[in-house]
Amino acid sequence: MALFRKNGSVTVRLRSGEKAPNFQLSSAQGGVFRLDIRTAHGPVILAFVDAGEEAHGLLELLKEHKDEFQRAAVANRFRAREKSRASGEAYIRMGPTVTATVAAVVRAESMEQVKELRERLQLPYYVLWDETNWVSGMYGVPEGKAAVALVQSDGTLTWFPEVVESLQADKILQAIFPGGDKGSVAGK
Repeated sequence: MALFRKNGSVTVRLRSGEKAPNFQLSSAQGGVFRLDIRTAHGPVILAFVDAGEEAHGLLELLKEHKDEFQRAAVANRFRAREKSRASGEAYIRMGPTVTATVAAVVRAESMEQVKELRERLQLPYYVLWDETNWVSGMYGVPEGKAAVALVQSDGTLTWFPEVVESLQADKILQAIFPGGDKGSVAGK
C-alpha cells in the first residue's frame, strides 16, 4: 500500500481505518516528535493546520479539551473490576501507563513562526513544524486546509469529517473511548 495516493495533481486523503504512516517532526518545545513512540503510550490526536489566524479556533478547542482527552484514554485502559482471590475485595487492574497525546502539525515557513504560534496561544501540547508539508501531504491534507485525525495505539487512523470550525470534542472523546460512558470520563 502506498503511504499516500495521487489522483492526477490532487492528493487523496488516507481513509479512516487505514494505518497511519509513521513520521517524525521537529517540535517547538525542542527535540523530535515520533508518532510511533507516542502511540506506544496511547492514542494521538493530530491537527493539521497552517500557521495563520484561521487555525486559532481549532487549536483553542484542542487546548480547552486536552485534559478530557487524556482522562478518556486512561479510562479506556482500565479493565473491569475483579475480585481478589485472596481477600475477595474488588480492585481495578490497569495496564501500562496510557495517555492521549495532542499534536498540532503546523505548515509554516520557519520554526520561529511555529514557536510564536505556540507562545501566543499558550498551547499545552506538541506543536510540530511540517517544514516541507511532507507529513501533511503524506496524510493527504492539502495546504490551506485544516483537518483532525485520531491515530489509535495500533496505528489505525480515524478522520473527523466535520468542518473543523464545527468539530466537537465529544466526537474525539467517543473515538478515544468507544462504547464507554464518556459523560463520566469527561466529568460531565
